[in-house]
Amino acid sequence: MISQLFRIMVLAVAGWLVSRLIRGAVRPAAPERAPTPRTGEMVRDRVCNTFLPRSSALVERVGGETHYFCSERCRTQFVGGRPTPS
Repeated sequence: MISQLFRIMVLAVAGWLVSRLIRGAVRPAAPERAPTPRTGEMVRDRVCNTFLPRSSALVERVGGETHYFCSERCRTQFVGGRPTPS
């Protein structure tokens, strides 16, 4: 009786493995994705640590240094002397 249960279990596992192999062979390959184009240099907002393209950042020059911001809120926080994360 135990040997029959063992045979049934082995056959069930073997059947499952065969079905997985067949499904994997029949399934079409996933389409290749085109690489994401780079749109320019990324800069970091010093207040909220968000990275954004330089072309869309707000710019503020303070003490000879250039700082970039994602929003007017972050720029105002930084210039106002409160550069804490929002």
